[in-house]
Amino acid sequence: MDFIRFFITLCALFIASFSHSISAKLLIGVSSENGESLKYYRKQFHGELKSAYSCVINHLESDFDVITVPQARLIKMLKNNEVDIAMPLLLLPQRDLFATRSTTIYQVGYQLIIQANETDLSIKNLRKQALLQGIAYKRGTGARTLILKYLDIDENEILSHEQQVNTWQQAVEFVAKNRAGITALPTVIAKDIEPHHFDGVTRIKMPDHQLGLYMSTRFAKSAEATIINDASKTCKELR
Repeated sequence: MDFIRFFITLCALFIASFSHSISAKLLIGVSSENGESLKYYRKQFHGELKSAYSCVINHLESDFDVITVPQARLIKMLKNNEVDIAMPLLLLPQRDLFATRSTTIYQVGYQLIIQANETDLSIKNLRKQALLQGIAYKRGTGARTLILKYLDIDENEILSHEQQVNTWQQAVEFVAKNRAGITALPTVIAKDIEPHHFDGVTRIKMPDHQLGLYMSTRFAKSAEATIINDASKTCKELR
């Protein structure tokens, strides 16, 4: 009888230990919509942004898995504490409401895309065009926020229409085909779009924006979160 109780106790301890090891494994979400700038396969990061992000993640002491999902889904998972770390993401005020940002890891360029027949490139005129002809933007990204900020348009102002699209290329095509007045996209993404898709548009360089990673509210309370923050500061200059 004592042996049976000992065996049952031993099994319970083993199961508890096994369950803990599974729950302790971190989950990192990578947006699938970065073009060639950041991808994860064969247990390694690849692309133009790989150096700093690899450096940060390599500081983790816990085991982790990496999943690649569309950015809109990644943001939702981050809100629901279904991923511990989400990247690469623009550091935006609205995201700070449901997750904890890292320090800036990269400064990334953006391009404002307008119709080629527009000759007045002043902010005042571009703002007018956005209000009259509407904007197009990739769903699940910070493009809409950056457009409104650059053109000094209040979040509560009414645009004639807004088009959410599934790909960056579609956003460009909406402007080229006069279905929207303005869009914006990262320069690293623009490099991956074939040049002929930019026929009929003008590209304007926007200010650089902060790129980093976000941690879920649950993970942000852990000791590993401090490691991530410190690593972000150390690794951010890597290219």
